[in-house]
Amino acid sequence: MHNQQHRITIQLDLDGYSFTIYDRNGRRVSEERHECRSGVSAEDLRPVLEQRPASLSIYVPTWKYVLVPQSHFAAEDIRSYLDAVRETGPDDKVLMHELPSRKAVLIFAVDEGLMDGVSALCPDAVFYPLSYVLIDRMSSMEDNNRLVAAFSGGMLHVAAAERDRLLFANTFPVSDTVTAEYFIFSVAKEVLFNMEHTRLYIFGSVPCDMEKSLRRYFSDIKYLQ
Repeated sequence: MHNQQHRITIQLDLDGYSFTIYDRNGRRVSEERHECRSGVSAEDLRPVLEQRPASLSIYVPTWKYVLVPQSHFAAEDIRSYLDAVRETGPDDKVLMHELPSRKAVLIFAVDEGLMDGVSALCPDAVFYPLSYVLIDRMSSMEDNNRLVAAFSGGMLHVAAAERDRLLFANTFPVSDTVTAEYFIFSVAKEVLFNMEHTRLYIFGSVPCDMEKSLRRYFSDIKYLQ
């Protein structure tokens, strides 16, 4: 089955992956979730990759990333920026995406074996750290206070902005929903957002009990595709 008019996004997790297919008009055609016992490999993704979509985006839930101002960025030595703040290994492939609206460059690491395997099956696949998606989606929001979170793979990704001014972007290790809520509240407090007047945006999904709890503190919760 070839979906050359479709766009596919794959979101990786520690124990599997989910993928969503959109048509040329951006409408969601289908969505599936698959479990993987020992982490996700290119072979696990083969049934999706072989559909040969018009575009394929893969979101990686990694904490290995750093934002660098464009004015201080030199493309010939991107790994040094990441090594200065995160521990990378020989299996890490360091990539980058420019964020012109933020006047910054986002540098991140992807498992090289996974990337090579995916690229062999789908050369046009583009990898993104999950944090990139949060920062990118904030540009289209109309709220003055913009707070976005994603709960994935034992990690909580949070980004905050006041209109177009990025205030915060970081990832926290979390083992339960209570800890995730604590970090969300801490970020809101750090950037001086009044939660009663702030809408929380969530990319992906969160457990039902966590959503109910968050709704008691924020003015609204909205899910992003």
